[in-house]
Amino acid sequence: MIADFQIANLPKIRFGWGLRDQFAAAIAEQGFQSVVLISGRFLTRPGEYADDLIRQLQAENIRVSAFTVSGEPSPELVDEIVQACPSNAQAVLGVGGGSVLDAAKAVAGLIPSRTSVMNYLEGVGQGLPLEGDTLPFIAMPTTAGTGSETTKNAVLSRLGEFKKSFRSEKLLARDVWLDPSFLATCPKHLLYTTGLDAFTQLLESYTTLKANPITDALAWQGMTLFKGAFEALETGSETERQTAYGNLMLAASLSGITLANAGLGAVHGLAGPTGAFFEAPHGAVCARLLAPITQANIEALQASNEPHAPAVLAKYAAIAILYGSSADSQPEQLQDLIDNLNRLAATYSPDGLSHYGLTKDNLDPILQNCRSGSMLGNPLTLSDQALKEALNTAL
Repeated sequence: MIADFQIANLPKIRFGWGLRDQFAAAIAEQGFQSVVLISGRFLTRPGEYADDLIRQLQAENIRVSAFTVSGEPSPELVDEIVQACPSNAQAVLGVGGGSVLDAAKAVAGLIPSRTSVMNYLEGVGQGLPLEGDTLPFIAMPTTAGTGSETTKNAVLSRLGEFKKSFRSEKLLARDVWLDPSFLATCPKHLLYTTGLDAFTQLLESYTTLKANPITDALAWQGMTLFKGAFEALETGSETERQTAYGNLMLAASLSGITLANAGLGAVHGLAGPTGAFFEAPHGAVCARLLAPITQANIEALQASNEPHAPAVLAKYAAIAILYGSSADSQPEQLQDLIDNLNRLAATYSPDGLSHYGLTKDNLDPILQNCRSGSMLGNPLTLSDQALKEALNTAL
């Protein structure tokens, strides 16, 4: 029997190689005369896309107020941008990676009211519901990682204090433009760590307590798209590489849909506070934690009497087979999955978490702040000792 579930609204999604060349004209066709553009700093350099886009929009007689985001956005940065935006702004365009899109999403939600994001931030702010009007948010991701373009939450942080979400249905993008050609100029280390974040989101949302038939189908499709993509980028032909870029871009957006509707698990439960207390890239944290947390989950499920345990173990085994396991028994398949996840991390995100300042002696802030949010969707509640062992393994 299928348990009750619901699927949130989705934005209009466009996908295509070179789609960005049509972006300015499409914005003009919607009748906008004043827009806010939020992008990454690199993209605003002369000759880069955001720099060109500003000129294209101005040629369409659209006033552009441009802002840049570098690193994970803070509440203070969001409030600063909101106050600097013109009162006649009609839409917010986010062009960049996940942090850029999170900031743009939050700004679009707050421009009409000019209120502080701390009024709405979960856990550390007032946690008020977002009411009233928001501006249309139009997203064009330039990396394949967080899936922020298809979620309703903006992740904001203060280093050493917190990493929390501003969440509302009103923040969902109206339009999403997926152009895989951006990935062709993305630095390889960034492409790999962001891609591993997306893969982690797909795997966790597939095995979470809140998974449903629709999220399972999308997560499975995303994991299928991800399979072999990194290898194609290393050794494939030009056509194979272009296909791989497209697969990664689409897989990341699918991961945003699945996490928004099924939640995540202990990898992201730990990754949130890790990012809050250490300057550690989110994708790298997920990459290093995925194998040890998956192993901890499998061992806990094998020892559990919970009625859902066999079904989740079967899902883990199915992923193992998808990624090449030819073993006949489920225990062997599950070990193949762990081995494959370790190989992915070692090959494409080789720096352990100690590279970012984590040690066996400074993990307490992570463990003390990991039990809310994503952790609640994990297949079973893992003990502090199991979580600490996973963190130690990831060092």
